[in-house]
Amino acid sequence: MQSYRLLRWFFCTWLGLAQFLPFVIAQVPEKRADRIAAVETGLMPYVPIAGLSGWNLEKRRQYHQVPGLSIAVVRNYHIDWVKSYGLADTSTRQPVTPHTLFSAGSISKLVTALAALRLVEQRRLSLDTPINHYLTSWKLPENEFTRRTPITLRMLLSHRGGTSQSAYFGFTPNQTPLPSIVDILAGKPGTESRPVIVNSEPNQGFRYSGGGYLVVQLAMMDVTGKDFATLTDELLFKPLRLRHSTFAQPLPASLATRASWAYSSNSWFKGMPYVYPQQAAAGLYTTAHDLALLLIDIQASYGGKRGLLQQASAQAMMTPQTQVSEGFYDEQMGLGVFLLRQQTSTGEDGRYFTHTGVNAGFLAEVTGSLTGGNGVIVMMNNDNGANELAKEIRRAVAAVYNWKDFLPRPLVRQVLPDSLLNAYVGRYQRGADEVVQIRREGNLLVEQINNGKPILCVPISPDTIALTDYTTHAYFSRGPSGKIDSLRLAWEKTPWPRLAEDQYLPSELIRMGRIKEAMEGYAAMHLNVFQLTYMAYDFLQQRPANLPAAEGILMIAKEQFPREAIVHARLGDLLLKRGDKAGAIAAYTKAVELDSTDQNSEEVLKRLLAR
Repeated sequence: MQSYRLLRWFFCTWLGLAQFLPFVIAQVPEKRADRIAAVETGLMPYVPIAGLSGWNLEKRRQYHQVPGLSIAVVRNYHIDWVKSYGLADTSTRQPVTPHTLFSAGSISKLVTALAALRLVEQRRLSLDTPINHYLTSWKLPENEFTRRTPITLRMLLSHRGGTSQSAYFGFTPNQTPLPSIVDILAGKPGTESRPVIVNSEPNQGFRYSGGGYLVVQLAMMDVTGKDFATLTDELLFKPLRLRHSTFAQPLPASLATRASWAYSSNSWFKGMPYVYPQQAAAGLYTTAHDLALLLIDIQASYGGKRGLLQQASAQAMMTPQTQVSEGFYDEQMGLGVFLLRQQTSTGEDGRYFTHTGVNAGFLAEVTGSLTGGNGVIVMMNNDNGANELAKEIRRAVAAVYNWKDFLPRPLVRQVLPDSLLNAYVGRYQRGADEVVQIRREGNLLVEQINNGKPILCVPISPDTIALTDYTTHAYFSRGPSGKIDSLRLAWEKTPWPRLAEDQYLPSELIRMGRIKEAMEGYAAMHLNVFQLTYMAYDFLQQRPANLPAAEGILMIAKEQFPREAIVHARLGDLLLKRGDKAGAIAAYTKAVELDSTDQNSEEVLKRLLAR
């Protein structure tokens, strides 16, 4: 209910102030206080809307349920301002300050790449020499892939090495001793990860791999004989005077008192900051201020100004190595950074580098321009809706500071009569079990898929709307009677038929508590085993867990796929949540019998039998 009230507040504010505040500011405000205020009241969706005021930062922070955050804005190669909002600890009411440390997640990879390039400049590493040449305490296992294409530092930094282990979970602070990096790379028991190997063709495209960055970390440690925290301190943090940054895990007591607490609504979250011995992949703690200084140094090096890196190294860092995605933005991978530019943009001044980091209870984002010295860093202590909030803040900064070719062109809405807008309101079926609800908010429309986030839609002509979460249109169609009977996205050939008022899909029946009817619908769909078990997993991870729905789905899966180990593993999860230890042991035992490589079920089973 709170989220709905806030949403209505946003729309009412937009509509009430529409005639006064445009989305895109034509000239950067002269006074710093005015620039800050413009950002704080200028948050926006992916696609801006001409003539409508921006969202308020504090209201959006509440809407996304982010306890606290810190922002640093870079302008012309200098920090323009740093400001913090909300609480670092909701129990003690300790506020976030510019000196509050946050877990930076995968931004660790950007910083690791920078440190690795410093070692390349010192000729202790090479970008194109096989990485096993530098590894002494462990070797990346050879196989048919590596014999054809030896893995190099350049491949690992650009996620082209074909290495396994896309991401890592951390450990709760009470789990001691922590596994070593060699143990993690080898996938030894207690590391909660599998061995890092090359299990896809190297150099053939982008494949995100935290495991690859652990290989880089060990190579850096082996060639220098130093632990990773000490090494990065010497290579980066001391030269740049970053006094609030460290890769030390767990966080030293001297810094822990200034670190934010962690918050998450994920059911697996234990309610405390996690420890990440996988340092290069996820172990950095820092502040928005320190990351801004680091960003400025990279920009200075790239532009041939004084920086830690030689210009050639910074340019290599920003040279595209492989394609990541194509859409409104052309996204490519450099060395440790994602490179963005609009498809229609040309020239250096429309290119940007960025990285997002997500750890348990934290999210951070850094974005900078390749030229001109602009950028923004956002760090926050929530890992759920925080990603959208960070993007909304980034767009506000881009608008206020006139970042070239960063934001899509603002949408211009057409005022349609009430009769036409009301005709669009309804529920539409996308695929087998997705309900797209369209409702009115003033002269605008809102799309919501199942229980997802509301998406503002702008009428741009009769029967045509533009979505604001991506640069695309959707079209309403009319049946023989002249009434709206379907909706279709521009890139999809199949329209979404309009649902009758008394016609419900299984996902809706679940939310209505009509489990038996929902299961009849799911059973008739003949979903594959992965669809069913993922659905069950999702029900188990909800807060609170929807155990009746999870049980119903797993009963369907067990009947249709009795010999699939993953079905019995998820049954074990369900029974464990219900406190049925004996039943869980039987289910996990069956899972291991059917799949001897199911390491997770085997570890859970060992813990249950040891109690």
